[in-house]
Amino acid sequence: MRSILFALALWLPPALMAQAAPSTWSQASYVWDSETLLDPGQRATELAALRKAGMDKIYLGLKSAQIRDLGTTRQGLEQLLRDAAREGVQVSLLLGDPQWIEPEGRHQLTDLLAKFKGLSFTSLHLDLEVEQLGVPVPDQRLKNLLETLRMAAAQSPWPVEMSSHPRWFAEPKPGQTCVPCALPDTGVRQVSLMIYTRNPKNSARMAEQIAKRWPALQFRLAQSTEPQLDATESWAGATTEQLQHQTNAWREQLQPLGIAGIDWQAWRDFPKR
Repeated sequence: MRSILFALALWLPPALMAQAAPSTWSQASYVWDSETLLDPGQRATELAALRKAGMDKIYLGLKSAQIRDLGTTRQGLEQLLRDAAREGVQVSLLLGDPQWIEPEGRHQLTDLLAKFKGLSFTSLHLDLEVEQLGVPVPDQRLKNLLETLRMAAAQSPWPVEMSSHPRWFAEPKPGQTCVPCALPDTGVRQVSLMIYTRNPKNSARMAEQIAKRWPALQFRLAQSTEPQLDATESWAGATTEQLQHQTNAWREQLQPLGIAGIDWQAWRDFPKR
């Protein structure tokens, strides 16, 4: 049997081998409001709640007031990163402003990255949605996005990830910039696909199709628990147990394809036991 498997490995094209290789799976949540985690009096309870909900990774956002008071914020971040590591929770720095997509706004992102150097984040997670600057999206904006990601990857002391609407990972239209084709050259290889639907078969099928189409990239499936979204797009109202059961089903189906986990938008709206 081992000889057969070895022969099969030699026969498989590298792209298919990468696609078929199981990834390490994790469950994450977007934490846009980080004040509780940065508060020494509430941090332990909040980390315990995240772990109890099944989270082993978070995307940590910061408010402008926290960035202005950088001395206090850095101290809180250092303590949080140490405590989170002890609890087995990876912490990614979450930054997102669509203005950074445009050439004249990129320096704002560069300035921010310089302020956070030296902190032991797992990664930098960029939430740069080209649609937020208006639709339809001109092709030049896609090119601008790729340049911003390239700059971020060059400046960031941590690996760079991104979140995106899945439309940019369909088959590229003739004459349109192919975002997934160019991403590996920018230094960004992991993408959280915001496939917001309450239908788990549809989200899994779309994620599977994208993962097979772009084997040079690693994907995560992002889902929403936000109550303000349409009921067909959000898991709002589901219990923690229901969501964990569904996460296990996604893991069984998607992890063998190399999909790295599930991301929940957002922790504020995620059901707590």
